[in-house]
Amino acid sequence: MENPLAPLLAPPADPADVRILEAAVAQFALIGIRRTSADDIARRSGVNRTTLYRRMGTKEEIVRAAMAHEVRKVLAEIEARLAGIDDPLERQLHGFGVTVTTLRGNPLLRQLLAVDRDETLVWLTLDAGAAIEIATAYVVGMVTELRTALGLPDTPPAEVVAATIVRLVHSLVLTPDGSPRLPDDRSLREFAATVICPLIGVPLDRSAGRADQ
Repeated sequence: MENPLAPLLAPPADPADVRILEAAVAQFALIGIRRTSADDIARRSGVNRTTLYRRMGTKEEIVRAAMAHEVRKVLAEIEARLAGIDDPLERQLHGFGVTVTTLRGNPLLRQLLAVDRDETLVWLTLDAGAAIEIATAYVVGMVTELRTALGLPDTPPAEVVAATIVRLVHSLVLTPDGSPRLPDDRSLREFAATVICPLIGVPLDRSAGRADQ
């Protein structure tokens, strides 16, 4: 089944746009989102302010695009860490823990929270819609792959299940000290086996049996 959200995963096609987004991310990490100006991004990316606005729009639009770009890079990192796992159920069990730990340890996220915590939290919560949509597109692919391999029906729809998983990961990353506390790989894998996989439609006895592997 084709993933209807797949286009969201595609990076900008123009190298100049990629260069601008990379420059924006680097500048945010240096002094924070609030203190970064359009001139800072233009100067760092080697374009003038007029070109920046023409290609990217307002600063708000630049921030949104830069955050989306970073989400795609993180997803590519996660996919690379799962590349050697062929079994779809194992990819799901291991992938949940890899996703949470990768995001919790993301250097950019840590740096942004250190230099501009308040503004970063706004972009990670109130303005995180685009990032959540991109992450959902990725998880739709994993859910669909697992359901197809195990002959499971697409109910609830993969998009609904994937969005729920993404929302849960989002919360676990931003509030690691709240319940459920999942501080290590073992607890994350067990949670994936007993909560995430049944949400997808995998029988509990099938997924829980792999929790300790």
